[in-house]
Amino acid sequence: MAPSTTSSLLVFLLFLLLPAAAVVAAAPAPPATAAFNVTEILSRYPEFELFSFLLSNTGVARKVNSRNSVTVLIPDNSAVDWLLRRSARLPRAALVELISVHVVLDYIDAAKLAALPRGGQPTVVTTLFQTTGTARNRTGFLNVTGTGRGGAVFVSAAPGSLINATFKRAVTARPYNISVLQISNFVVPPGIITRPRLPLPPRSRPPPPPPTPRVRQMAVAPSPAPAPRSTSPRLSPTRNPTSEGDTAEAPDTAEAPAPSGGHVARVMMSWWIGAAVGMAMACMLGYL
Repeated sequence: MAPSTTSSLLVFLLFLLLPAAAVVAAAPAPPATAAFNVTEILSRYPEFELFSFLLSNTGVARKVNSRNSVTVLIPDNSAVDWLLRRSARLPRAALVELISVHVVLDYIDAAKLAALPRGGQPTVVTTLFQTTGTARNRTGFLNVTGTGRGGAVFVSAAPGSLINATFKRAVTARPYNISVLQISNFVVPPGIITRPRLPLPPRSRPPPPPPTPRVRQMAVAPSPAPAPRSTSPRLSPTRNPTSEGDTAEAPDTAEAPAPSGGHVARVMMSWWIGAAVGMAMACMLGYL
């Protein structure tokens, strides 16, 4: 191929590629990928499934993943269940604030906690809640105090903190991007949620006492008292003496006296005497 022809071909190719190069230069650069995914990290630990669920559904997980250096304080499933059961109808906004309190905007691992002086001046750290603009009275800060032997206590910097938490173990760490620390329970600053007020779950309630039987009071009529038994002899009714020709008798309602043994004997004796007199009269009449 002649040199003039080769030069013409190169000029033509350059003419075609230059507009494409200009378009590529004008296109925006793709966004940089996040250094980590907090929910993906927690998916390896089933004991933190509930807290990971709250991170995702409140949108806090996206804010965590957008940070370059962060520490997430997580309670286990039992602590999350305890709080949700005792905080009935917790508004979504309050739940977002509560989860944001457990995201520290700094990298803290087990080694840093062990370096804290025991019982000394607490270290103040800033949480994600402070960046929302709704934190009041230092509720967006935490006080971290060493307890010796690598332990630490997390307390809200706001006065009157409802619930504090202690460090239990380091779950995972990617220096110096993300650190995940397990704590005993939630850190609850005042003013975010109400004080726990609901009873324990039904399975832990004592059984209700059996109902007291209702005793029906019945009025019982008293038995009649026995009539007093008379010890005096019963007298038969007698007629008062009246004038001659008086035939008045005692009332019919009067009871006749009960026959006694002596009266019967007298009647029998009178009968025998009468019979004997009759026989004597018959003999005398026959003799005449």
